[in-house]
Formats: sequence, C-alpha cells, structure tokens
Amino acid sequence: MNGAQKLTEAFEQLKSALPLAQYPLPLDGVDTLRGLATSLTQQVRDYLLPRASKLDAPLLAVVGGSTGAGKSTLVNSLLRAHVTRPGVLRPTTKSPVLICHPEDEEWFRSERILPDLVRTDAQLHDSRALQIVPFEDLPPGLALLDAPDIDSIDDDNRTLARQLLLAADLWLFVTSAARYADAVPWDYLRQAAERNTVVSV
Repeated sequence: MNGAQKLTEAFEQLKSALPLAQYPLPLDGVDTLRGLATSLTQQVRDYLLPRASKLDAPLLAVVGGSTGAGKSTLVNSLLRAHVTRPGVLRPTTKSPVLICHPEDEEWFRSERILPDLVRTDAQLHDSRALQIVPFEDLPPGLALLDAPDIDSIDDDNRTLARQLLLAADLWLFVTSAARYADAVPWDYLRQAAERNTVVSV
C-alpha cells in the first residue's frame, strides 16, 4: 500500500468515526460543537477524500459571497459567455452551477466529490442539484462553481454554500460596498484563514 492509499484509508476511517461523536447533553456551546462536527465531516468527504484518491484532480474554484453581490455576473464575465443565470429575486442562485472543461466532466459527474448533490444538465431551483456545464474555453484542470449566497434568508442556501466552500481549492469571494461590513462574510473569511484556504476577494 503506497502513501496515497494509506492517506485515503485514514480519511475513510476518520469519516466513519466522526458520526460517532455525539453531544446529547444540552450544555453551553453544544450547538457549536455539533456544527463543527458536521463541517469536519463534510470537509473530509467533499475535499480531503477526493484529493487523496486523485492527487491530480481538477482544481475547484468556488465563487461565493453575499446576496446580490454579482457572483453569477462575475462567472459569466470571466468566461465571456452567458453560462450561469443571475437572478432578480433574493435569494438568487439556488442550485449551484459548475463549469469545467469537457476533459474534466467525468470527474465532477462522479460521486467522489459532493456526493450529496444530484447531477443535472439544467439550472434548477433546487439546492440538492448540481448543474454541470462543459465549457471548451475553460482550461483543463480548473473548474468554476457559482455558489448560493452565504447570507441567504434560505437555510438550505446557506447550508449548501458552506458545504461548497469547504470543498473548494480556491475561494473567489464576491461582495459589494453595501455588504462589505456584514458579519457573515467576515466570519467565512476568518474560517478560510484558519484553514489556510486560498482566497481572492
């Protein structure tokens, strides 16, 4: 068994052990501990395990941030094409949209990364769906993901946004003058710094 296989096995064992950590007593701070356990489980499953199993897997850049900050517009501008649909109503982006080179499509359609999300070819208003868009002009080895709002009034949106950010190799963090001082984005940025996540704002 080589080093990568040993690492994958260790992460599999960790993933199996994490749900055993129970916090049944109504003590101070128990909700924080439960949230931390959930986040850790998601990061092991959605980021560490896929990376350990395929070290040369395509990088995932998640475009996340505040409500109405222009995440979808930024993605379309970077690609110079209308790929993801900006919304007028808030919360806007409901289901995430992942854009990748056709050579990388098989990797992102597999359940090795973000296994909870159902793959689809159409943009849906469903937080359990992940639209995959193959795009020839995006370089192989890099994918962009247009994520839901981190400060959405919709609980499912916020939960999904957090999960997607935990799976990211890079955050493209989008905010606006109106949202710059909000507590939620800064909390996410602090968490990213603690995990040494590469962030561009």
